Amino acid sequence: MDIIPIIANKVLALKNKTKTYVLIVLVLCIWGIIGYRVLSAINPNAPQIAQQNMEVQFTPNTIKEADNFSVQTVERDPFLGTLYVKKEKKQVIQRPVTKSITWPDVIYHGSISTQHKQIKMFIVSINGLQQFVKPKQTIEGIKLLRGTSQSIVISYKGQRKTVQKI
Repeated sequence: MDIIPIIANKVLALKNKTKTYVLIVLVLCIWGIIGYRVLSAINPNAPQIAQQNMEVQFTPNTIKEADNFSVQTVERDPFLGTLYVKKEKKQVIQRPVTKSITWPDVIYHGSISTQHKQIKMFIVSINGLQQFVKPKQTIEGIKLLRGTSQSIVISYKGQRKTVQKI
């Protein structure tokens, strides 16, 4: 009776060993397939290139003559069927060219007004001399026509000019 348990243990041990051997073979096959695919992706086989015929023929295009056409004046409107009426050119009256005037140096510094804004005076430098000027007042031939807090309009020898605040 002592032999039966020994044989049973050997049969069981043999069973476990065969499973182990089978599993080892399967694992090696799977890793072999993975390794083969990695190596074949890294070093792919060069494709076969067929020789092409490299003969080229050149045939120049023939030059066609350009179409000739002419433009004629249209006397009738194609949509309305009426005749065109030519507009007469108006004569442009030319104004006599005024001589350019050399303006004195005018600089606008700002404005001052009373509390009730009844009197508004502007600070203007004319040829480097700073002065207080009221609207409609003339100093050195320069007349102050009107002004705002940002600019003034002055006239000198019949010409007008807008001076911006500095």
